[in-house]
Amino acid sequence: MRKIIVTEWMSLDGITDAGTMAEWFNPYHSDSRANAIRETIHNSEIMLYGRVTYQMLYPYWSALKNNEMGVAEKLNTSKKYVVSASLTEAPWEHTTIIKEDPVRAITELRGQEGGPVLVQGSATLVKTLAASGLVDEWKLLVQPHIMGTGAGNLFPGIHASLELMQVQQLEKGVLQLCYGRENK
Repeated sequence: MRKIIVTEWMSLDGITDAGTMAEWFNPYHSDSRANAIRETIHNSEIMLYGRVTYQMLYPYWSALKNNEMGVAEKLNTSKKYVVSASLTEAPWEHTTIIKEDPVRAITELRGQEGGPVLVQGSATLVKTLAASGLVDEWKLLVQPHIMGTGAGNLFPGIHASLELMQVQQLEKGVLQLCYGRENK
């Protein structure tokens, strides 16, 4: 059975809005953070996206041909799924569109043998996965910045007990927190 790993980059107060990343994410760039992101991507076999994140990422990454940032090749050659009722084509190579019943389709994908499925960003999809009990691991990359307002709260209406698996302190006060399903 595959693991579904959700990775979210966020401010200390839980803001995940890509439109404000220049304020809460970019100032905390470091080699250790870049390495943590690269490692998470390379340790995954399949990429799973919501429509908004997919449409934000594919024009940029698909244009890169020289393994820029050490992940372009992995992102471009990995099998990808995008959940969308409105997309009619997925131009990023190796992408399958999940149009109907994403919970069933992702449950089937999760039930296959193979390596982890990585969900990056994709807040709406993540909420659906969490509500359906399909998230096996959370990798939260927390920047030491309080925004005060903005898009966030990945967990409305979700109640779950998690087990802390790893804490990694990175440069510039960034923390990578890894949580898994609580073993009871």
